[in-house]
Amino acid sequence: MSFFKKKTSAHQLDPFISVNCDLKAEISNRVELYTQNFEFAQDSNSDSIALLGRAYENGFGSSKKGMSFVFSRNIQSGTYTPGAAFPFQELYYFESGANDDSLTFYTYKPESGSVTVEVVANSSEQLSYILDFDFKGKDDSTETLRVVGKAKFNVFMRSR
Repeated sequence: MSFFKKKTSAHQLDPFISVNCDLKAEISNRVELYTQNFEFAQDSNSDSIALLGRAYENGFGSSKKGMSFVFSRNIQSGTYTPGAAFPFQELYYFESGANDDSLTFYTYKPESGSVTVEVVANSSEQLSYILDFDFKGKDDSTETLRVVGKAKFNVFMRSR
């Protein structure tokens, strides 16, 4: 899956990236979400990065849940609330629903609450962030959910 359009030279070797992440969240009326299964992407046209964590990735095709985080790699440590100054281009909890004919996804974006960011490292070799979040989000067609948890993101970039 590609989050961003790539803009690199055919002769330029991209760094090798290893992702070491952990996400634990309690979601109202759901079982705990826990995953270390993360995908990382970076936008070569900006400083945006994306981290997508999924549970059940190799399990049942119609049963998926997880969280998506898209933000500037240069995000500052601090506590943020949804609104005009919210530094996340995307942040949401998602889960799937299925019937015999199709699969759909429900996304719960923060409408209230907060996200506290701790920047541990931001260099060309390593990105590390700790996010504590407590928000309420509502999908367009379902109920409001409270999502409370912690994410630890470690991304290592190596030339070989």
